[in-house]
Amino acid sequence: MHVSDILGWMGCTLLTVNIIPQIYKIHITKKVEDVSTTFIIINISGLVMYSIYAWYNNILHIAISTTISSLFSIYLLFLKCIYTLN
Repeated sequence: MHVSDILGWMGCTLLTVNIIPQIYKIHITKKVEDVSTTFIIINISGLVMYSIYAWYNNILHIAISTTISSLFSIYLLFLKCIYTLN
């Protein structure tokens, strides 16, 4: 494995887990007023498109990370909807 592959996996890992602190904070505080719905929707759209591209072109590290990131963002949108209604 080349250094560029290691950097690719590390970068994808960091970009995948970067949303976890926000999800954790929402779970603790139950506050979502400062989270932008537009941001979440654009983020999901971009991640899904990038994921399709990566799977189609067999770019494994990007395909895996964007798919997981998409799921995290969808969960964030779910939390936004749930806690906005309450």
